[in-house]
Amino acid sequence: MKAAVVYKYGQPIDVVDVELGDVGPSDIRVKIKATGLCHSDVATQTGDLPFPLPIILGHEGSGIVTEVGADVTQTKVGDHVVLSALIHCGVCAQCEKGHHNICEWGLGVLGTCANPDGKLRATDAEGNELHQFALLGTLTEELICHEKHAVPIPDDVPFDVACLAGCGVLTGMGAVVNRAKVQEGESVAVIGCGGVGLNVIQVAAMLGANPVIAIDIHDDKLKMARSFGATHVIASGPDVDVAAAVHEITNGVGADYAFEVVGIPELVRQAWDCLAVDGTAIGVGVSPATSELSLPAFELANSEKTLMASMYGSSQPTRDILVAIELYRDGKLKFDELITHRFELKDINGAVDKMHGGSDARGIVVFD
Repeated sequence: MKAAVVYKYGQPIDVVDVELGDVGPSDIRVKIKATGLCHSDVATQTGDLPFPLPIILGHEGSGIVTEVGADVTQTKVGDHVVLSALIHCGVCAQCEKGHHNICEWGLGVLGTCANPDGKLRATDAEGNELHQFALLGTLTEELICHEKHAVPIPDDVPFDVACLAGCGVLTGMGAVVNRAKVQEGESVAVIGCGGVGLNVIQVAAMLGANPVIAIDIHDDKLKMARSFGATHVIASGPDVDVAAAVHEITNGVGADYAFEVVGIPELVRQAWDCLAVDGTAIGVGVSPATSELSLPAFELANSEKTLMASMYGSSQPTRDILVAIELYRDGKLKFDELITHRFELKDINGAVDKMHGGSDARGIVVFD
């Protein structure tokens, strides 16, 4: 079987032969049918997210369960599943509050990129043990992961559509619904109209937000943003005062909510500047691990602006993945239109280049 592996930060991704070990008591083996390429994967390749190497990339996948461990209870062989990029224990203090995305156990094992039992399940042809991004590594033909990643879905949902619920759709939808709790008639600005930002836009529009302002440097993405429900678009750039444009659109008031969905600290500041005096900026994008954020301290005493983070849509994945899929089946959320590029695994470096070029909302691999 083949997998996309990073051996050295800043170097091209290698597609190599990989072997899997044994399925542990709490593990499942999944034949991957479709998986997306996300900016977080590329940030791992560059070293902006310095996860341990070598590592199999990918965390937005769907597939079929082909083997289960002796203690597995929430899925069975033959199930169609979406793989959640985060796992939760259900019993820690955060889980008891309903904050499954920041489970103490789940976050504790996330950075290891190993199975929760501390062991690695994959090796390459040279015998090198391979880490798995988000404990998954979905840019592969098959994988072994903990059962708590798997969310069974209806068999009639296409795999290429389903995989998007594992990250891009869930993160964008959840940031609007779970974290910001946007209400009808409230104004929303969205900085970054890629695979996640478009979902912020379409969910805000679905809830009746108005205006919904899309901000991006790429005209292609702004055109897509219109089709996903944006009422206004701003083509950003070094000579554009984005905050002033947002204030003009909102009759001088500023946005009730501004979502930063790129992962650049300066754009978080831009989101802050777009706000009304009682507005809320939500950081959704994943910034480089060593970066820092600067905000005007004087405004803390002269406004009631709020800055908050939303990790993985502040979601309960086992609930919200299915919610997103049902909204798709009911025709209320666009999934198919998010896919702007399909590629074979061997062409992953070209897919990365396409992502950097700015025309891609979501590129996916669909395996036979």
